[in-house]
Amino acid sequence: MNDFETISQLVLKERMFRGRHVPEIADCYFSDATVRTSWQNGPVNTFLGKEPVEVDHSLPIVGRFGTPVIHQHGNRAYVELASTTSRWQLVNGVEAVLKSYMRLIYLVEKRENHWKIVNLTSIDESDQLSAAIPGEDLKINPKDVAGLRRSYRYLAYVRLNADGKISQDLLGTDRPADEKNLYAQAETWINEEK
Repeated sequence: MNDFETISQLVLKERMFRGRHVPEIADCYFSDATVRTSWQNGPVNTFLGKEPVEVDHSLPIVGRFGTPVIHQHGNRAYVELASTTSRWQLVNGVEAVLKSYMRLIYLVEKRENHWKIVNLTSIDESDQLSAAIPGEDLKINPKDVAGLRRSYRYLAYVRLNADGKISQDLLGTDRPADEKNLYAQAETWINEEK
């Protein structure tokens, strides 16, 4: 495979392994990698094998991904991957489906002839929350979501509702300056001399 094919397979395998909760996901990352998502901001070892508080493994989770867009310079690249995740969970005692639309930004590097991930950062674009069975009431008070950011409003609601925590300063498309800064950092990183 050429570099583009290898990088594409790397990020798609990482997502597949994540959804299946298999240990092979660790092989996608360098040991010094970092991950920044809605519930994690730190070293990869605090991400692997863990989930946010609201996830119930007895209920389904389905991920669908776009074609990776790769920006490469030598032995470094950053990858944009569109992601739609549908996760079933209980909300106020009612089965619901949370659908999250994100863009995942991977920094990947070739070391000793192997491409692996050195950073994963998610950008929240939008989300939806609906009853799994049409017509059921999720009993959401509009006041409870009024102050939440629109790029991840229902993700935040579900997490808080499960007694978890979530920052209101995550990367999201409703803050374009932050998004632009992330891309600028990625461009700088791939062009740095090693």
